[in-house]
Amino acid sequence: MKWRISVHGAIVVMAIGVSSVAIAQPRANDGTTLTQLAAIKVAPERPAGFRQSLFTGAVSPSISALSVANIVTTREAWESGAWAWSAAKRKSFINDRADLTMLALVRATSVQQRGDKDPAGWMPNTSNSLCAYLGNWVAVKTKWGLAMDQREFSAVKTTFTQRCSKPTTTSSVASTTSSISVTTTTGKPTVVGSALALLQLVRVENEYQVGYDRALFEHWRDIDGDGCDSRDQVLKRDSISLPQVDPVNCNVIAGDWVSPYDGARWSNPSDIDIDHVVALKEAWDSGAWAWSAAQRKAYANDTSDSRTLLAVTDSVNQSKSDKDPSNWLPPLQSYTCTYLGNWVAVKVRWSLSMDSSEFGRIKNLLQSSCSSLNIAPIPNLPNISGGTTVVTNPPAAITNATVTPNTASAGTVAQISPGSYCSPEGAIGYYTLSGSTTPTTYVCSKTDASGTPYSGGRARWRRA
Repeated sequence: MKWRISVHGAIVVMAIGVSSVAIAQPRANDGTTLTQLAAIKVAPERPAGFRQSLFTGAVSPSISALSVANIVTTREAWESGAWAWSAAKRKSFINDRADLTMLALVRATSVQQRGDKDPAGWMPNTSNSLCAYLGNWVAVKTKWGLAMDQREFSAVKTTFTQRCSKPTTTSSVASTTSSISVTTTTGKPTVVGSALALLQLVRVENEYQVGYDRALFEHWRDIDGDGCDSRDQVLKRDSISLPQVDPVNCNVIAGDWVSPYDGARWSNPSDIDIDHVVALKEAWDSGAWAWSAAQRKAYANDTSDSRTLLAVTDSVNQSKSDKDPSNWLPPLQSYTCTYLGNWVAVKVRWSLSMDSSEFGRIKNLLQSSCSSLNIAPIPNLPNISGGTTVVTNPPAAITNATVTPNTASAGTVAQISPGSYCSPEGAIGYYTLSGSTTPTTYVCSKTDASGTPYSGGRARWRRA
């Protein structure tokens, strides 16, 4: 075995002769890499507009048959988010030699094979180099706030999990999310915990307010193949009586609806709008601008979590428009906390960001009038394109986890019996309806959805 040593500035980079690539730093702790990977944004790449001259800096020298190279190439960085950087930040990226996770020593014979490929297209051919390479790839993307596309994310996660990490049985969310209890199993990931704790998982950043068009979200479609479009599915689901449905085309003709936003009662579906709790434009501004058309379609027609779409009074929905909670809250004040919980759940589930005013208003309410609010389990995102999960979910350290329900201090119950007495008031539970695979959220309340008190003044489980 031969060793080669290169002095690159003040850095000594060591390479093993039999390896196609050598990493200038031992790989990070497995848990750190997996935690960083879970928090990375998954979004399509933006390949247009790249020029090497946009990244100004010294060219890395070569020695013998080896070249010092950036782990994440400049083109990959550009396509993953650097297109939005300033010239100064791009310069900092290409000249960052103090952080050794940035560097790799690549054999000349592998340079052409690697090119600008991400790990979905190329990985080192030895186990030690492979794990260090993937660990540093994740570290660089995390440090610089770069995204991964779906193929890249899947390749990194699958390979690192299978070949580089030790299996774990339990995990927990630290500090700000300490009230979320998590156990790793083979089940689908769900989340339960205080709304304030889950709020801390949401990114706070400026909105992307260009390019929105409602037509970009193909909505009111039958995406699960049951013959009913998403509007009719919600009308059927939210009717408090057995709805009348045209058996030929699944159009809902009549039913009985109580709008959670204002408590109004309706029997004609023409008086009902199906509201995207987080409006399509708000979703676009908060991250959906980077989604594929299939992802936007899945979001626009998402009936897999009852918090995404609601049947509400049409005029109230029009007054809400695309406003976030910093500018609009339901006129029925008793529903405010439930609305905020739904808003946070949707943003967490779909990995959407909040702007500072939106985050601040929600946080203030969750710390005051809604301080006891808990959020029921958040199910997996719907599958699209033959089973490809749209976005990593849930984010951060709760990916691939199943909740251990807390029936005491958190006030959250795993399964409830609709209509039965309950305590404490404001607790959140869930119930899986017959024929459904996803839970419906229920709240322990002394009033029905219209605000009418239950007899005897006792709280009952009702749909949130």
